[in-house]
Amino acid sequence: MRAFTDSRLFDRLGWTGLAGLALLVAGIAFAGSMVLPMRDRLQELRTTADAIQKRLSSATSIAAEPAAVPERLAAFHAFFPRLDTSADWLARIHRAATRNKLEFASGDYRLERRGEDRIIRYQVTLPVTGTYTDIRLFIAAVLADVPAAALDDVVMRRESLADPRIEARVRFTLHFVGGGES
Repeated sequence: MRAFTDSRLFDRLGWTGLAGLALLVAGIAFAGSMVLPMRDRLQELRTTADAIQKRLSSATSIAAEPAAVPERLAAFHAFFPRLDTSADWLARIHRAATRNKLEFASGDYRLERRGEDRIIRYQVTLPVTGTYTDIRLFIAAVLADVPAAALDDVVMRRESLADPRIEARVRFTLHFVGGGES
């Protein structure tokens, strides 16, 4: 250290100047090891984002084509059964409950139409009693047999831990297209 303090560089810079020079060298090293690679990565991400934006804008323009929208909407509506077939679908739900050894009382059935929406929601709430396994199998059977059904809610209650029987309230929503439309 003594040889360094005797040098002319130290005499000209002093401790403060030498610390500044060390910080300058450390900054250059940091820029070379961190900033420049991150700048390259940022450019890669910008290129990727531009490519995604181009694909998105082309997909949006295809989807917005007036001829394609009615066809896609018609295909979407064709998936749903007509409302006049609701009795058949409800019978499938009741058969699934019987097949899975569930006891059920009369349920709550509510038809819901929102504005001019062609999709009509038929909410079915069934109080059922059975084992946990039987209730799960019933729900799985309904979802498999009734493709336009969605499970909304399941509430289970057991009188005691020793009792294998569970009282449950299972709510499904069946989706239909209105009237004789398909």
